[in-house]
Amino acid sequence: MIYVKKENKNTIYMIHIGKRIQQKLEEIGETESWLAEQLNCNVSEVLNIFKKESIDTDTLLCISHILKYNFFQDYSESLSRLKSKSS
Repeated sequence: MIYVKKENKNTIYMIHIGKRIQQKLEEIGETESWLAEQLNCNVSEVLNIFKKESIDTDTLLCISHILKYNFFQDYSESLSRLKSKSS
């Protein structure tokens, strides 16, 4: 989930990582309970992750391994778009 944030005259493409994780979880057909079990936490903590616009890198790396998806690539692509818009 990417959204646009305006700061002064600049457009910044932001990623709501919690919504992106939730989207990927749905795409692979797994549940919040399954992810909680994989992360060794409870479902309410997983639901809190879904609400976060940002997340620490260790947790994101762990979730990336579990879901077999490189969420860091989403950030890289967002930076590429920003760079191409400023050129």
